Amino acid sequence: MYFSLKYAFLRNFYRIFTIYLHEVVYHKVMNTIYRFFKQNPSRYGYLTDSFFGITIPLIFTLVIWFFRNVLIPSNILLIYLLGVFFVSIRFGFFASILACLIIAASFAFFFAYPIFSLEIYDFDNVIGLSIMLVVGIISSDLTQKLRSKTLLIESKEQKSSMLYRLSKDLAQVHTEKEIITIAVTHIHAEFDSLSTFLFPNDLNKLTYSNELPYVSLKNIDLDIANWAFNHKKMAGKGTTNLPIEPYLYMPLTCSLGTIGVLVLQLSDIQPSFMPEQYQFLDTVVNQILHALERAKLAEQAKEATLKMQAEALRNSLLSSISHDLRTPLATIIGAASTLESDTGELTEDNRKKLISSIVEESQRMSDLTTKILEMARLEAGEVILHKEWYTPEEIIGSALHCLDKKLKCREVNLYLSQDLALIQLDAVLIQQVIINLLDNAHKYSSLEKSIDIFVDATSNDLTISIIDAGVGVPEHLLPKIFDKFFQVNTESAQSGVGLGLPICRAIIEAHGGIISASNHPEGGLIIKFNLPMLESPPCMDLEEKAIVL
Repeated sequence: MYFSLKYAFLRNFYRIFTIYLHEVVYHKVMNTIYRFFKQNPSRYGYLTDSFFGITIPLIFTLVIWFFRNVLIPSNILLIYLLGVFFVSIRFGFFASILACLIIAASFAFFFAYPIFSLEIYDFDNVIGLSIMLVVGIISSDLTQKLRSKTLLIESKEQKSSMLYRLSKDLAQVHTEKEIITIAVTHIHAEFDSLSTFLFPNDLNKLTYSNELPYVSLKNIDLDIANWAFNHKKMAGKGTTNLPIEPYLYMPLTCSLGTIGVLVLQLSDIQPSFMPEQYQFLDTVVNQILHALERAKLAEQAKEATLKMQAEALRNSLLSSISHDLRTPLATIIGAASTLESDTGELTEDNRKKLISSIVEESQRMSDLTTKILEMARLEAGEVILHKEWYTPEEIIGSALHCLDKKLKCREVNLYLSQDLALIQLDAVLIQQVIINLLDNAHKYSSLEKSIDIFVDATSNDLTISIIDAGVGVPEHLLPKIFDKFFQVNTESAQSGVGLGLPICRAIIEAHGGIISASNHPEGGLIIKFNLPMLESPPCMDLEEKAIVL
């Protein structure tokens, strides 16, 4: 290349241009080449960018060649500059530098006089080419910075979006198992890494969870995991503790102490991005750790609440049954003592009354004990429904038969709707519900008044209503009568322990039904429950439709 540097401003321009080339272009190119050969394990991106950085200027040269007779050199340089802009925007700084070099050689060889030579005799072409190269390099540098900032913003946006999705999913779950499943799934999606969570057992040794998600890491060295757990230090890949290990062991430390260890497989993480990924991974792990801490605190709070409820239940039970146990026991002891000390002074009629009192009070204690045990069994969730197909009148008839002795002086009216179908239920439990409701109606209403039973059926459910003619229940107490140990009048001679109606509610709800209470407009109480018909009843011959009362 030949040109003369006669003028001082041209010499200064040349000096500044060479300094810029050395300080900016040279260092950027060398850093790019260093990353290409040393740090980046995937070189296909740079090869592709380099290919287009060479190819696009050649395509521009081919197109301009056909219009070389109508274009002046300055216009050709502007077209080339447009190509440099396109390459720098689309393929980056390294490709744009290659494009500038190819454009300089192409312009000098094909369009600057003399053509087909790299020498340039026209001073205007030298100035134009120099300005084009400076503008191209500066624009490439600015474009690269803009691309880097754009990629950084996009990366932060993706990370923020991932953290939002993770926090949203973690906020919707409450158990440790659900949190682990979500955490392992998100780690695999974001870092393309398998992972697993290890928690200590009763012996303070880390063990696998019984159920692991499909993207969990298996075959972990538990000795290294226990070392990280006990020493509260990270170990494995990327650390100073056992760096040859293929996995990373991260202790999970929070305000409750070290609650476990997270193990990750980080083989695919690029070394050039390791610090950023570790920082982001630490943020993700902290969110997961806070969710696990919240779950453990919630579990501890639940256990404390259960203990308080158990203690309150125990106190309520003792206070509620103390009177009901003490009264029949005193009656039994008094009657038995009288019979034991009798020297023949008691008449036969008095002896029978005393014996009857003992039997009656013993039965009352037996009923009380049965209700307490039944309520405990229902609350423990040990009820298994043995459902069979029955007619409603069969269940009601069995309940009335059990109460023959108690209701022998009472009028009981049964009203059945037409064409009652079979219903699938646990006969023993539903019979117990009807017995409890009839017993309540008998105890809390006058013997001269009748007890009415209404049975209605639709295609969806069966409804049974039991109505007494007593004094009813105050409206503000109606919502409480199905609570354990609740009694409308604790001083009543007919007061019980307050478990009959709660047992009824538990049985009905186990069947998927609803039980409710309301006052009758003419006096008395209406207790109504419905049982859903979940399946269509089987066909039955007329001879099988026997009514058992």
